[in-house]
Amino acid sequence: MTSLPNARDKKYSFTISGRSLAALGLSLALLAGCATTDTSPTTPIYRGEERPESTRPERPEPPKPKEEVKENQIPELQQSEINPVGSVIPRHLRGLDPAAFEGMSEIAVLLPLTSSNAGVRKQAESILAGAEMALFQAGIENVILIPKDTGGVQSKARQAAIDAINEGADAFIGPVFAQNVSAVNEIASRYSIPILAFSTNGQVAGNGVYLVSLPLEEEVKRIVDWATLNGITQFAMFGPANNYGYKVESALRFEASLRNTTVIKTELYDPKNPSPTDAAKRLAQTLIEADEYTPGEIAVLIPEQGTRLRSVAPLLPYYDVDIKSVKLLGTGLWNSSQVWREPTLEGGVFAAPDPSALTQYKDIYKQINGADASSMSSLGYDATLMTLMMLSEGSLNRLSLERRDGFIGTNGLFRFKTNGTIERGLSVVQVTGRGDVRVIDPAQTTFEPDVF
Repeated sequence: MTSLPNARDKKYSFTISGRSLAALGLSLALLAGCATTDTSPTTPIYRGEERPESTRPERPEPPKPKEEVKENQIPELQQSEINPVGSVIPRHLRGLDPAAFEGMSEIAVLLPLTSSNAGVRKQAESILAGAEMALFQAGIENVILIPKDTGGVQSKARQAAIDAINEGADAFIGPVFAQNVSAVNEIASRYSIPILAFSTNGQVAGNGVYLVSLPLEEEVKRIVDWATLNGITQFAMFGPANNYGYKVESALRFEASLRNTTVIKTELYDPKNPSPTDAAKRLAQTLIEADEYTPGEIAVLIPEQGTRLRSVAPLLPYYDVDIKSVKLLGTGLWNSSQVWREPTLEGGVFAAPDPSALTQYKDIYKQINGADASSMSSLGYDATLMTLMMLSEGSLNRLSLERRDGFIGTNGLFRFKTNGTIERGLSVVQVTGRGDVRVIDPAQTTFEPDVF
């Protein structure tokens, strides 16, 4: 398998003390462990001895001064000294002369830190904070982070990638948006620099891009599999007529067909409609009739969140659907304490990472940062910690990234497929009606060594 060369045509040379490795293991033990499952191993599960040596082609000569760059032309990259200004540097290295950073390994973190959307900015800041936590808790001495702002804009993301490579980046964590991932990969692929991106769009995966997101397809797969094994033979869906809703519907139909079950009805409503009563009436009629002939074998998937979930879900029992017989299913959008007190959702189930591990992460994050972690923050932590591990091993290549037995992080077991998409071990979680949830089917702790 082709390896990914190093960023500055050099071999990694690490001096990692026993304390550093212990800290790395402790970080995973604290944040990857689950209260209900064995937390070991606290390192990547892979035990193979093969560590192919990797090389990278020399960087091109810098462009001539004042050379005009056409709009769609990829600018030539320039050699430059490591510039620690703006970098996230371990505490024991702060205040050193810039020359002291020569030979350091660097992870560029590309995020929309100045996005025009306040919610996006908050996510970006929290992802970066999670990456910093991984760096400091791992205690690895010869790696620094280089935060780069993409602004959520393609052209800026592309320039950020160029700047990061000029500064010696060995790996990219981020970007977030699919179009930015494609722009960055135009640059990174020329130097075989791996990208661990947060997009959920599988079309941008591959060719050195690995998605560390929580794809809805994995959530639907897990919940449909659990439902089928627990007697559900017919599925329905009640969700928004938008891009997310269409993707969920497609995934539901695909997973149901694989298990010889059927999707008897889908009702997609205008996402701007606060109370889609007409769609609810039509779906209720179908559910009532199906439940009469095959009681206990019907489930309806509701891919909504927040206040909309609390307003949409009660419409079904309002129109006489027996939700004690018809099982309510959700996606990862249900994974929020703000909806768990809704009486209609009591007994409903959804697929998600084990909540105990994420609770540990959020508690530590708040202690360190004095604020709550965003929903994507732990993904930044996991991606950074995994990259740090590979750098500490002296191996950052496709063989290591695509190891079949995977990794354990705050979001549970995961591994990358050869096409760059991610496979996750998710738990099935049930809403208790007391404002919390409980795991009713724990996530798998190992992967089968199957062929993708």
